[in-house]
Amino acid sequence: MIILDERNFLKRELDEKGFGLFDFFEDPQVLGPGAFAELALTRRAEVLLVDTETLLTHPEIHAAFTTVLNTFTGVIFFHEQKNLRAQEWVKDQAAFMTKIVGEYALPMPQLNWTMLSNQLQFFDTIIQEQRALQKQMTQFSQELDQVLQTAQAEMSRAKKIHELLIPRRSEEIKGVAFFNKYAAGDGGGGEFYDLVQTSTTVYQVLVSSQSYLTSSALMGLLNIHKARAFSPGAFLAEARTEIATINGAKKKKAEVDLLVLELDLGHLTVRAHGDGKAEFYNQKGRIDLRGAPHQLSKGEKMIVFSPGFLFNWKEGNPNKDLFTFLSGHSRVEPLELMTELFFQIRDGKDEKFLKKDATVAIMEIHRNGIHQI
Repeated sequence: MIILDERNFLKRELDEKGFGLFDFFEDPQVLGPGAFAELALTRRAEVLLVDTETLLTHPEIHAAFTTVLNTFTGVIFFHEQKNLRAQEWVKDQAAFMTKIVGEYALPMPQLNWTMLSNQLQFFDTIIQEQRALQKQMTQFSQELDQVLQTAQAEMSRAKKIHELLIPRRSEEIKGVAFFNKYAAGDGGGGEFYDLVQTSTTVYQVLVSSQSYLTSSALMGLLNIHKARAFSPGAFLAEARTEIATINGAKKKKAEVDLLVLELDLGHLTVRAHGDGKAEFYNQKGRIDLRGAPHQLSKGEKMIVFSPGFLFNWKEGNPNKDLFTFLSGHSRVEPLELMTELFFQIRDGKDEKFLKKDATVAIMEIHRNGIHQI
């Protein structure tokens, strides 16, 4: 406890009333106005006791007193009953000095001393509880930081394993070859790509998110929809509801791109569902799927670039046009083309991961397939 008392009369009064028995009064530090004004401006979990006459005698420290007072939990003023000037000064200061929690005139009856001791014990109890809570919060913060570091390391390991074990995939469905390749990014969340097949339709689902929670929730939701008759509209509607629910509980909202490409295997028409930022190309240039469906032709290759791939491409090749690159590799087989595309976004980088997850998917229509064009 700190006491501002140039006359050194306040500590004597407190000692005589037995305050030395209380824990909050252990080793009180009595300071004059000069020493008090030079105290470091660090937060103090204690109540300041002040001899009002000391302040009135030294008006030159009033500004410094107000500044240092802000580092204390509160202040209690003491003065003689006959000192009307001191009483009026405290009354005037109480209008704007929010730290004032008590004012006592000496001498005072035993009841007032009892109330003062109760008041100081009350503040001391609250302060000790706050200290204990801060200690627990600090320990919790340290433990949480360690958990997050471990989780981040595990997630990086999982991403690397996923990239190594499933670097690319290819399969053929009724005369249409599907290829896709994925590379892990360093950020949170990620991208995932999946094929959903029915008797007449193939749906390609691409989800990009910067939130692990959102990505995992949408993967689980997709598995549920795959187990029944898949509907792009139903999946996207439920996915958007799930995203809104998750974002509603977070300060920083997760940005999510949802895309479902619907390929009619009989007529080779492809249409896009959702509002994702993926881009689509074939041998002639960029394809706009935001409006009418696109009619595929025999031998056509349609390439889907995820938002993460486009980000990495623009960052690593700011002056290189993506279609110009594709035109220069028009005769390259799909798997080789994807390998070259990922080489381009990794070229010259020493990092283990890309800045963001990246996905490329290719559909190639066989020239000899039987389709209704």
